[in-house]
This record gives sequence, C-alpha cells and structure tokens, in this order.
Amino acid sequence: MNSISLLLLLALNGFAQTREAVPLHAELVKTGLYLIPGGGCNSLLRLSADGLIIVDGKLPGNYSMLMRQAQAISNQPVRALINTDSSPELTGTNTEFLEAGTQILAQENVSQRLGPNGGPTKTFDTHITIKLGGIEVQVEHYGNGRTNGDSVVYFPNLKVVAIGDLFTLGTPQADYSAGGSLVNWAHVLSETLKLDFDTVVPSTGTVMSRADLEAFKAKLDTVVAHATELVKNGVSKDQLMSRLNTNDLGWQFDFSGVALDRFYAELQHSR
Repeated sequence: MNSISLLLLLALNGFAQTREAVPLHAELVKTGLYLIPGGGCNSLLRLSADGLIIVDGKLPGNYSMLMRQAQAISNQPVRALINTDSSPELTGTNTEFLEAGTQILAQENVSQRLGPNGGPTKTFDTHITIKLGGIEVQVEHYGNGRTNGDSVVYFPNLKVVAIGDLFTLGTPQADYSAGGSLVNWAHVLSETLKLDFDTVVPSTGTVMSRADLEAFKAKLDTVVAHATELVKNGVSKDQLMSRLNTNDLGWQFDFSGVALDRFYAELQHSR
C-alpha cells in the first residue's frame, strides 16, 4: 500500500469514528415529548407507559448516541420508529433499530424506495393511528409533497406535529426523483393545517409555530401561482426558471433536467 492510499484509509477510518461519536442532546418540547437534534435530522422521542416512540432516526453511525440520549430520559425500550420519508438523514439507523427488534412504520412508498434492507416493518397508505401505553399518535399521508412518501406525525393531546422535510427555512426543493411535487406541496400543508396544533417540529432547525407553517405555505402558493401564470402565458420550459423570480421570497429554485421536465409538466396540468 502506497503512502497516499494509507493516508486515505486512515482518513476514512477517522471519518467513520467521527460519525459514530456525533454528540447529541435532548430538549423538552412538551410534557413527555423530547427533541434530539443533530446527526442529520431532528428526532422526536415520545414517552408512554409501555415504551418509547421515536420519529426519524438520523444518518448512519448515530444509533448508539441516539439510544444513549433515549435511555437517559427513560429506560423503557423503543417500541416504534416512524420514518417521515425515505431520506438517508431520517432512515440511516433503520438497520440497527430492526436488529434491536423495533417496529419501523412508514408510508408504503418509503418501503418501495428503501427495499428489504432497512425498510419499514409496517406500512400504511393514507392514515394510521398508534396507541401505546395511554398515548395516541396519528400518522398522516396527504399526498406528494417533497417526496411521494411524506408523513405528518400528529400528537393530538400535545398539539404538536412532526412535519419532516415538508417544512424548511431554505428554498423548498421537491425531490422529483422520489415522486415529489412542488405544485401539490401546498395542498399537503393545507390538509395538515386542518389539524389542531400549535407547535411544529421540522426535520432540521428549531421548533416552529403554526404561524410559521402558515407563512411557509403562503409562500409556496405564491410561487406556484406565479409559475402557473407564466406557463399559461406561453413561457417555454427553457425560459421558465429565468422568468420565475422569487427573490422577494428569499428562495432560489434551480430545477434542471428531469426535475425541470416534471415541474413544467405539472404546471401545464394545473393551469
């Protein structure tokens, strides 16, 4: 092995160790509900009298640290892990949870994308309710948004929703390769806003309010309305992105290739 290969191997080993040692901490959101940020995403931990429920499980290499935080809060086992979509930032520890005997729940399209290795053990189409140890969690799929497998996790007695990647502080980028839809995204949020909640937990960033989600949806509505009007007025696909000015919203879209094809096609269909 030459010196360059040896240095590369040492660097890769060091990177793997670093991923396993990502420091995590827990923050109380509301009684019985904890946020564990870092390691690729926000994980939520819900206590019950008969075990724990976790929403989203982080990038590969973070299982040990995540479980260390969970066990510091409660020594009960994790009964269920909910994936809010198929992104590796949210599903990267699925294999370890499966090995520990944890049931993994996700919308059925997530199962199709992840396949048999690390995929969910239980899937649903549009709705499923979990009842465990005196608490209730409702998991909803309102259609294609960022992906075709987005789930909204609702804790009704706490008035909290875990929104996954359906909310972002940056430019919302529908993943068309995963069945996403920028045009339908606002509809998904409209259905979410029919729930009775005051607190929103996205997959990254800080805990937000209902008003924050309403403002985000309004910006999405503005973008889609503007883009639809451009297509209606004959703007071609090649001209669309240069004509779709969203600077006033603080967003910069960069659709190209297949993503641009699909975005333009759904605009044509919705006009």
